[in-house]
Amino acid sequence: MTSSVRASPRMSSSVPIDQMTMTKRILTILLSLILALGVLLLAAILLIPDQVERAWQLSGLPEGYLLQVESWLGKAEPAATEIRMYGTLEARVTHAMSELNGRAVEVMVEEGDWVEAGQPLIRLDPTDVQAQIAAAEEALAAAQAARDAAAAPPGPEIQRVADSAVKKAQAELENAQRILDHARNVRENPVALNAQINQTAALIPVAQAQVEAANAAIKQTDVLIGDAITDGSREGKYKVRILQAQKAAAQASLEAAQARLNGLIQTLALLKKMREEPLALDAQVHQAEGALRVAEAALRVAEAERAAKTAPPQPEVVAVAEADVQQAQAALDLARWGEDRLTILAPASGRVQAKLIDKGETVTPGKPLITLADTRQMEIWVYVAAGDLHRIHVNDVLPVDVLAIPDERFQAQVFYIAPKAQFRPSNVLNPDDRGDMVFLVKLRLDNGDGRLKPGMPADVILPLE
Repeated sequence: MTSSVRASPRMSSSVPIDQMTMTKRILTILLSLILALGVLLLAAILLIPDQVERAWQLSGLPEGYLLQVESWLGKAEPAATEIRMYGTLEARVTHAMSELNGRAVEVMVEEGDWVEAGQPLIRLDPTDVQAQIAAAEEALAAAQAARDAAAAPPGPEIQRVADSAVKKAQAELENAQRILDHARNVRENPVALNAQINQTAALIPVAQAQVEAANAAIKQTDVLIGDAITDGSREGKYKVRILQAQKAAAQASLEAAQARLNGLIQTLALLKKMREEPLALDAQVHQAEGALRVAEAALRVAEAERAAKTAPPQPEVVAVAEADVQQAQAALDLARWGEDRLTILAPASGRVQAKLIDKGETVTPGKPLITLADTRQMEIWVYVAAGDLHRIHVNDVLPVDVLAIPDERFQAQVFYIAPKAQFRPSNVLNPDDRGDMVFLVKLRLDNGDGRLKPGMPADVILPLE
């Protein structure tokens, strides 16, 4: 017997019903979780927005979604329209310093005085500098005289003096030759010794007369030189040089006459000695021969000196003398440069902020002595982030808010932008900006009425338009 079982319709539809119920439960749970997470996110945005923002950035999710949620909640900040850069007003400060070592003999300002650029502030003791100038002037005059002498052709008086020296040497040579001839003649012909003694004795008075005449000529020349010096005119000075040359020639003549006289006296003494000591004749001849050689050498020296003194100027000697003049002139210029700096002048206009020197104190080069502050224009230094540097240029005029004068906005002009970035200094007023790469920017404000004071905090405003 065959039987069949048919499932009821209710039992065949139970499976889809159970699946739908399960799906609804799962969706309900998911929606509840999403809603709970959304509530938690909203609460976190409201309570700990900074931590949520950092976590969002670490997750790599688009920041636009977070900004949109924040805007719904009223937490998003409005877009910035300006950048505020914080700084402090400062006056332009300059220092008056000395370029010389010295002692202050006068300080002409006090703290609080207003001075103009170029106004005398301090005077230094001029004693040392004046002594240096006097010594340098004397050295320059001596160098110029030496150069002129080296460049000048030999004059007639130089020629006369040189010729007189040669004549003197020739006279001494002739005298030595005469003594030698006498010595030889006496040695070879003793009988004629007495005649030679008498002849030599007769020549001595004549030589003495020549010496006295030369002395008289020198004394007369001295009197004429004294009169010319008293004259003091240009012609008198020229006459002095001529007379001095004549005196030199007369002096040479005197020396030649005296040498002749001395030679005669020596010859007479030798002749008498030879008459008394015949064995000494050979020794006298040898001595006379040595004296002749000495006289010949002296004549050669005199002729060489005459040739040197009467030679035309040598270019090498003139060049060396000119270099000495230039060196002396440079030393004088340096001393006069120091004289010009004995008075220390104000390098700029301003009010004396500090006086660091008193009368009688010693100053050294490069040390500040007077500090000046020009408050007619104030400066403010701020730091601009590298990303905002393109917004600012030299000569731009930017608004400035001074905290001490809140009801007025000032204008400042950019006059310097640093060419190189740096880390923001730690003394920047806004702590959030420290450590960034920034550029130093300097601005200048007019302060004709003097209301702005050094040290006042101020904000420079950079529009973001």
